Amino acid sequence: MELGIISDTHNKLPDEIFGIFKGVDIILHAGDIGSMDIITRLNQIAPTKVVYGNTDIYSIASVLPSKLKMEIEDLNFLLIHNIGNIKNFSWKILRGDYKPIPDVVVYGHTHTPTFSRYSEILFINPGSAGLPRGGYPASVMKIQVVKGKIIQDQLIKLGQH
Repeated sequence: MELGIISDTHNKLPDEIFGIFKGVDIILHAGDIGSMDIITRLNQIAPTKVVYGNTDIYSIASVLPSKLKMEIEDLNFLLIHNIGNIKNFSWKILRGDYKPIPDVVVYGHTHTPTFSRYSEILFINPGSAGLPRGGYPASVMKIQVVKGKIIQDQLIKLGQH
């Protein structure tokens, strides 16, 4: 199963996303969407799972969850916008705040692309697809999941295709 991972669109969805995510089975959007039109457009590519972020207005936040748990190919995923720092969030997971314990946490907020393991939990942040800050280029990720394992991951910098 191939997943497209996106976050922090801030109401900007570059046209190249349609080609990059073409053929993915599911899209995960980790918040700061900007408008529901972004989700409508992503759903044209593949079914999209979404959480709201801190900049999403009430009309978005009132209809979307702040966190979403799902199982994909025998892995437990947690989709959430802001985790604070990885070390402290891992501690919250391990003390039982999130059950089932996620194998993979997909988050956004920082605009910093991340693909790292801490306390046996994989943390994935695709960076920001729209209006990135901190000197990072706009980016998204794609991963392939097969039978409980991520067999491929790819950070894709936007505007370079």
